[in-house]
Amino acid sequence: MRKILSILLVAVLAAGTTFAAFSGSATIGAGANFDTQEYGFIGNGTNVNFNVDLTSASAEAVSEGDVYASIKASLGITLKSDEDGIKAGDPLFPVFTQLGNGDMAAWLYAKIDEAKVAGNNWYVSFLGLPSVNDFAKSAIDTWTVEDEIDSDYGFRKADYDKNATYKVGYDKAPGVEVGLFDYVIGAGYKAKALKEDGKLNLFKQYALTLYGKTPEYTLVDGLTIQAGASYANQVADYIDDGDSAVNALGGSVKVAYKADALSTSVASDMGYDFLAKEFGADVAANVTYDFLAFDAYYATKAAKSGTVTNGSYSDDAKVKNLLSAQVVTDLNSFEVPVKITVAGKDLVNAQDTSLKVEFKVADVKLTPSVGYVFDSGKFSAGLDAEYAVDAFTAKAGIKTETKFEKDDLILKASASIETKALIPGATLKLAWSDANDLLRRGADSKEEWGKIIASCKIAF
Repeated sequence: MRKILSILLVAVLAAGTTFAAFSGSATIGAGANFDTQEYGFIGNGTNVNFNVDLTSASAEAVSEGDVYASIKASLGITLKSDEDGIKAGDPLFPVFTQLGNGDMAAWLYAKIDEAKVAGNNWYVSFLGLPSVNDFAKSAIDTWTVEDEIDSDYGFRKADYDKNATYKVGYDKAPGVEVGLFDYVIGAGYKAKALKEDGKLNLFKQYALTLYGKTPEYTLVDGLTIQAGASYANQVADYIDDGDSAVNALGGSVKVAYKADALSTSVASDMGYDFLAKEFGADVAANVTYDFLAFDAYYATKAAKSGTVTNGSYSDDAKVKNLLSAQVVTDLNSFEVPVKITVAGKDLVNAQDTSLKVEFKVADVKLTPSVGYVFDSGKFSAGLDAEYAVDAFTAKAGIKTETKFEKDDLILKASASIETKALIPGATLKLAWSDANDLLRRGADSKEEWGKIIASCKIAF
């Protein structure tokens, strides 16, 4: 006899529990900005990050038996802040109002978290297909995305890093996801028949998506392999406005081995675009043995940077034949306080090479570095120093850039000292930053002497 178990938990706004995650800080600083000629008390900066469920409800229905259906849903009102912080003078609780600058918003949400029919070692999910497989990503070509606006809630996201990668053309048609013994497959299809010259065309508008991914097979002890595949064929704008036409076949594979001090992996995504008549692929490899690590990445075409415009992120122009590699040697395993990183980014095109050595003597850590971009002829050299003890931490850095042309030397510098020992719960800091062109030889001819700020920060 089947039993139906239904659980309904409702939190009422007036009398219910508020679930919150809060963190924040307040900073006061005084100093001078040499570029804008401003001086004095610079900023009463406050930073509050929060994610508050003002009220929430969840519902779940799970039947019993060899074959059963389950559905889970959630409903709530949530108040979210700009992940980068609330500025001084901003209103604190504009409830049910989304601010135009995206700093804070209250949202009512209702969503289905799970809907499936399942049995022993299998399930069918009604929530759509998985995202495209992306097994290979560059560990070398990375960049930070700042000030992106969350598309669902409208606040600025916290800064995050992206990696260069290749993804085959893909779009999700309405469909289902099926799991069977840890295999995952997906199928989606939708079409609209239209008449042309009195004849019915069944495939004038359509969207088809097929997806598959295997579990990790263990071939021998420590050696695993995993594979995936996808196919997408969709007419432009049929499912969502703004979508481009897609007709692409993709495959992915990852092989990894780990034993004692040795670990290695090779992953690849590849595909063929039938519309562009173009093959694409990328390969990421890593080998780590005790003190030595090697990374390599190659993509037929991939972006190596990105831009946020009016809150929307997009990749910059893709680079053909993106090839990068780096070797890291950490001699601390031999009680030698030296770490060496040799890297080459975009070796086929820009040929951006660098050497960085990090070594520590007593409480002082020094990191000299040199770099050369063969494509532009730009040479750079720098030195970072850090002195850390219980009472305070002091840092300083200097970097030069030049193409060995007349009066083109760029000089950058920074310095700071901070302590948490003088006032419990507070960080006192004196910093010189943003000095990006001390010799005033940059292309924009702006004075770039940076700013000096003395600050006190308290945080929770």
